[in-house]
Amino acid sequence: MRKRMAFAIVLLALPACALAQQNPPAAPAASTLPAPAPPQAATVRITLDEAIRLALQHNHALQAARSTILHSQAQEITANLRPNPVLSSDAQFLPIFQPNQFTADYINNQAQFDLGIGYLFERGKKRQHRLEAAKDQTTVSRSQVTDNERTIVYNVSQQFIDVVLAQSTIDFARQDFNSFQKTVDISEERYKSGDMSEGDYLKIKLQLLQFRTDLSAARLSKVQAIAALRQLIGFESVPDSFDV
Repeated sequence: MRKRMAFAIVLLALPACALAQQNPPAAPAASTLPAPAPPQAATVRITLDEAIRLALQHNHALQAARSTILHSQAQEITANLRPNPVLSSDAQFLPIFQPNQFTADYINNQAQFDLGIGYLFERGKKRQHRLEAAKDQTTVSRSQVTDNERTIVYNVSQQFIDVVLAQSTIDFARQDFNSFQKTVDISEERYKSGDMSEGDYLKIKLQLLQFRTDLSAARLSKVQAIAALRQLIGFESVPDSFDV
């Protein structure tokens, strides 16, 4: 009897198991919250001293000028070299186009062979004077590099000031724009209340375009100044979005 009841319970449980296999429980819905935005890198800001230091290290024109010093030092080594001895030899009256005459008697009686060695003795301290001239050229190269460094420092300082001036112009242009925007808002309220005609309101609103143009021009000037400064200090020394 117990076996029959257990068998009946199993038969009743089979359809429920099959239905559960056909319709598995749904997976929990994914979260609809937006993914957190990646953190933005902070803007790199440099001071005037840092800009000058980066320019002296990474300016391409200055690096090219410094290579002339190494070239002049190599010329000093070349100028101080002593001449090497010269070994020379030649042969004449060889029967190249008449091989039948190429005999031992012909070589002993007709052919001529010369062998010599030569060495140049420089007088009048030519080598010393040549070395002195090469050293003077090295001194000139060093002076030119120093002058280039001075010019780079001046240009970087001037361009840095231009960037600061452009930022100051942006600040003042933004203040003027915000101030006149309040004037436009007040004029709009007066127009809505009937205290001002539509023509006067449109004239005031049209003047806002000039302030917006000044603000855009100031921003463009700063972008151009930043690009010129980056060219002086080296493109690889600072990121694209750097500031002063």
